[in-house]
Amino acid sequence: MKKLLIVSAFAALASGCVTNYRNDGGDSDLKPEIVRDRVYEKYDISQKTVTATEQNIGIIPFGTFNMFNLGGMAKHYADNVEKQGFAQESIMRAKNGAYALACEQSGCDTLVGVRYDVVYKSYFFWNEATVTVTGYPAKLTGIEFHKAKLD
Repeated sequence: MKKLLIVSAFAALASGCVTNYRNDGGDSDLKPEIVRDRVYEKYDISQKTVTATEQNIGIIPFGTFNMFNLGGMAKHYADNVEKQGFAQESIMRAKNGAYALACEQSGCDTLVGVRYDVVYKSYFFWNEATVTVTGYPAKLTGIEFHKAKLD
């Protein structure tokens, strides 16, 4: 019995992990160029600017996140607002809501030449962000399809 324990202990110590790496050339610089068809969107851009304001209050902030969020007149959020890495959640919600309100007011699809005016007040148990967005309304009128050139 003692010999069996010694043999099994030696076998457990002698065995180990084996890792096998295979190089399939995935990291090489000789990758072929991928040729794709392109689609360009056409917009009708207004010469008049549109402005909208949104406010968000964050209760019990933890760094960039809030435990609760209050405020906001927007019924939905905009999809194409630039996301900023570690911006406070109240600022991002207010930016998103202001963008959506501006698009809703003007009846457009997106804004061009967007400028944000952000007023952020941070207190111990809450914070408030008031954002005013100004931009030119743009409506999507169509697309242009360009076939890929295969040389």
